[in-house]
Amino acid sequence: MSEFPKTLEEILKKSIQLEEEGFKFYNESAQKIKNSVGKRMLERLANDEKNHVARFKQLYEAVTNNSVDQVKFSEREPTTFEMIFNRLKDQLEGAVEELGEKGVDDQEIIEMAIDLENTTRFFYKEAAQKAKDEKIKNFYELLAKEEDAHYEVLQKALQFLEDPSLFFGMGDSRL
Repeated sequence: MSEFPKTLEEILKKSIQLEEEGFKFYNESAQKIKNSVGKRMLERLANDEKNHVARFKQLYEAVTNNSVDQVKFSEREPTTFEMIFNRLKDQLEGAVEELGEKGVDDQEIIEMAIDLENTTRFFYKEAAQKAKDEKIKNFYELLAKEEDAHYEVLQKALQFLEDPSLFFGMGDSRL
């Protein structure tokens, strides 16, 4: 990523762009991936990115109209690693057989998704540090945590694709 945006409006525009790119990538990748578990995971990530776009657009409107204090973000529980991992683990219980059908591109798609989430989570962490308004700072911190959860579950999905026999014991010590 080049130079970090200077103003809050620029940060929000970049956030919208990152989330739109994420949505497009996950949506298109879900159509290409051969593993059905990976497909469902990518579809969920696309949906998360779509929700993030809507939230950023709402915040951008509030900032440009000087009404941030009136913004009420939906009171939904943030997505955590444990939530995503448990969902993924449940789905993987019977999915080992599908791995024989997976294509080389499945792993590449997950690796690209990891890179995308890594870039986005660091951007949001930096945006949170630079935010002067406490509400905006908290919002970016929340999204950074969600992106951390996406990143971690994608790492686990990649490890599953590489060696499914090791997968089922991986998350137990953290849960």
